[in-house]
Amino acid sequence: MERIDFEGWKNSVRLSNGSTELVITTEVGPRILRYGFVDGPNAFHVIGEDSGGAGSEKFVPYGGHRFWIAPEANPRCYEPDNGPVETVEMRGDTLYLANPIEKISGFRKEIFVTLAGEGSAVKVVHRLTNHNIWPVTVSAWSLNIVANGGYVVLPQEEFVSHDEYLLPARTQVLWKFTDQADPRWRWGKKYVTLAQSAAEKNPQKVGVYNTLGWAAHITSEQVFVASIDVDPRGPSVLPDWGCNYETYTDGPFQELETLGPLTLVEPGEIVEHVEYWTLAKAHQIADDDASLDAKLTPIVDRGALELAAAFGR
Repeated sequence: MERIDFEGWKNSVRLSNGSTELVITTEVGPRILRYGFVDGPNAFHVIGEDSGGAGSEKFVPYGGHRFWIAPEANPRCYEPDNGPVETVEMRGDTLYLANPIEKISGFRKEIFVTLAGEGSAVKVVHRLTNHNIWPVTVSAWSLNIVANGGYVVLPQEEFVSHDEYLLPARTQVLWKFTDQADPRWRWGKKYVTLAQSAAEKNPQKVGVYNTLGWAAHITSEQVFVASIDVDPRGPSVLPDWGCNYETYTDGPFQELETLGPLTLVEPGEIVEHVEYWTLAKAHQIADDDASLDAKLTPIVDRGALELAAAFGR
């Protein structure tokens, strides 16, 4: 751990194991603003006009990884977090960050970030503590603003013919502004993909119940994989009509999101959601099922082995 200046923010925290690094701002957020190989590209996008900013009375996205409460609601989700992080400390090999109790939601957000001793594996624990005097039903929601110029991959369930299986396979949720004819979408047999394009200003979003427990973001240089442990209770316990993965894009940025189960959190109790990351160098993986099968699937499998070795997952 070391303190550095990053994209205009002073006193940011850098974690590195020699091959992979993370940078987390403490002047606002917290936001994990960088995840990448040392001297390599950032898996996340930092919004240029927001760089180094602080103190605004309005919510500012900044870019990178952030932690919200689902279901999405205004003003609860959009409560500004533009002041300093309250607590920043190393606990063994884990960086602990905590915000003050939010005035609107009444919850305290804590993030535990662990970078493996070698390789790219990262474990991010998101914790919500209810400081209200009444119980509240919430879901912990992880959002990653990923690097520009790429596309998100959501794996489909295994294809089975109508003659072999008659029941539905999974939940897939659309928003009122979703346009399935938009050229940024590709609805394949094995994968659903959504590309980011700065020229396309109309937002797009989809949510799914993903039993495979992973999704990826692909650029021309690398692959970022976000994994979760899938709740065995199924979509009925999840927000947004049963979604544990979502992706959203609007012109200059794109998000890859995961969500934990809706939980009735009593006063003083907590709920947690864990997201795992791996990263791999890759070049020009075409957005078609054959290329993704040949090039992405081995990356996902290697990442799973890396996470198992680092965190016993």
